[in-house]
Amino acid sequence: MKVKTMIMVAAICFAVIPMIVYAVLANFLVGQDADAQFRNELRSMAQNQTSSLQTLLGTAKSDIDTLAAFPEIKTSAEQAKAVDKAGDFITRFVGDSASVRDVSIVDESGSIIHGKNAGKAYDNFESYSEYKDDVLYFDDVNGTSGSGAAMFIKRKIGKSTLFVTYDISVIARFADRVSFYNQGRIIVVDSRLNWSSGTNINNNLDKQYTNTVVDRIATLTEGTPTEVIDYTNSSGRQLGTMVNVGGADGLTAIVSCPENKGGMFSTGSLSPIIAGAGLLAVISVVVVIFVAKAVTSPLKRIEETLEKIRRGDHEARIGTVSTNEYGQMSRAFNNLVDEIVVSEDRYRTISDMSDNIIFEWNFKTNEVMFSNNFNKKFSYRAPSDHFGDSFLLKAKVHPEDADRYRSDLDALEKGKNFERNEYRIKNIYGDFIWVLMRTATLKDKDGKPLKVVGVMVDIDRAKKSEQQLTERASYDALTELYNRETIESQIDNEISLSEMRKSEMAVLFIDVDDFKHYNDNYSHATGDQVLKFVAKTLRDATDGIGFAGRYGGDEFIVMLRDAQTNDPARIAQTIIAALDVGFDADIGERLTVSVSIGIAVIKDDYNTRVEYLIGKADDAMYSVKKSGKSNYAFI
Repeated sequence: MKVKTMIMVAAICFAVIPMIVYAVLANFLVGQDADAQFRNELRSMAQNQTSSLQTLLGTAKSDIDTLAAFPEIKTSAEQAKAVDKAGDFITRFVGDSASVRDVSIVDESGSIIHGKNAGKAYDNFESYSEYKDDVLYFDDVNGTSGSGAAMFIKRKIGKSTLFVTYDISVIARFADRVSFYNQGRIIVVDSRLNWSSGTNINNNLDKQYTNTVVDRIATLTEGTPTEVIDYTNSSGRQLGTMVNVGGADGLTAIVSCPENKGGMFSTGSLSPIIAGAGLLAVISVVVVIFVAKAVTSPLKRIEETLEKIRRGDHEARIGTVSTNEYGQMSRAFNNLVDEIVVSEDRYRTISDMSDNIIFEWNFKTNEVMFSNNFNKKFSYRAPSDHFGDSFLLKAKVHPEDADRYRSDLDALEKGKNFERNEYRIKNIYGDFIWVLMRTATLKDKDGKPLKVVGVMVDIDRAKKSEQQLTERASYDALTELYNRETIESQIDNEISLSEMRKSEMAVLFIDVDDFKHYNDNYSHATGDQVLKFVAKTLRDATDGIGFAGRYGGDEFIVMLRDAQTNDPARIAQTIIAALDVGFDADIGERLTVSVSIGIAVIKDDYNTRVEYLIGKADDAMYSVKKSGKSNYAFI
């Protein structure tokens, strides 16, 4: 039998037929004592609202207790002023709750200190003095989130009042959306006789209901439904009962229904109906079990095959004996697995042939996998695929890099990525080598991290070359910056590192405007002071993000790493502004310095020669000279 046919037969057997039989039997057996059963049903319906009302009140009081206990909220309310952490906590609190519309702190004048409408004022704030603290009310609220039907609870704290406002639709979950006997209804009344069924607020219950209903509310005993009473409203003759939670300051649920619906019940017919329904239920369960087994058995085989493949048995396949939809699904699944296996083998081959190490961290299973070439570089052998046993957690990182590595690993688990992070990790020979780690996070449709795919690149040779160049660097005697030869060597090495990091780099060519003026009008000693001032300014501007050097005479070079983050234009502006502040020269005057800056950037053309790159920056600098000096320009 086709799967579609099996599902249709099952639906008819355990859903449609029992409902038809039950409806016919119930209609036949409804008898003479309907009124008494109807009244009992109303009381039972009212009793069922007790837990809903208790939950509603308990949630409101718990919310305002939680908020009032938060130290920064308490401080903000007592001092009637905004506190940053209080605002952050309120934002998170509202965002985490499906029913809270707004939380606000309002000072004595009615001005909103915290909340969605912070900075505005409540309309008729003095009227809220009539409302008691820690009591849930219904009202048309003006202030926290605009006009509209809502529930709120408040508490006076110091010089301010804390308000928690809820969507009135919370009531609809057990009032407006509850229907019985086609025309029955449930409304909830607060201590001020305002009431709602979950869509809007109605004031003054006595305008809508007879005094019989209003008077009965005042006599309620908490948690016990009253006797059913008769009354008349615009819809005709009604039967209704009430239940209270929270006493005089609590909530009351009124359950009512047109009197003519009482004919639906009969005590004498209740037992046969239950017995018939029970028998039908037993038959339905048996049918469901049988059909479910027949339907899910092929799915179980698919699941078992998937598990085998996941554990490494790439030869596992589903048998395709049947000719129905499951058979077609099995054949399609087997074809897909064949393609995946071929693709995975290709991926592993490429990974093994590469010097770079590929790894994956599956957050769902918390398992970590490394490409096979990992063993050529590191000696660690994980006892299992679990993250707790993985090289990511157990790697022997250099003490100077360990804290930063741990912090980055924690961030990775939260959905962030390693971005050109470089660490020293002990290799198979027991030496610390420089490794560059880059990752990409794969997320599901809701934006939650599913898996991290990463690559480990050995940059040890380039980093140590950089360090050797630094150790052997020749410095300009006057400015104590790199000299021309060292500048060119360092830039050449940085081009290689930028290619590994997949990052941008920038070169700034800086020329002092009218430098001859300082030598001619003051002295060569003053000119030397100007060069030292420029050198110090460049050193401060590039600390931690690059380096500076004296290219010759009054010409300087600045190299910036990660130019996409360390914006060259911003650095150029910083240098120009700092030099314009000037310095106190030995001649007793304060001298300012003007420079022209040309900028060249490498984004992806890592084959660029150093001389060409510096030449381009020099060309950009001369364009600034021609257009007025004391500025910067890109090539």
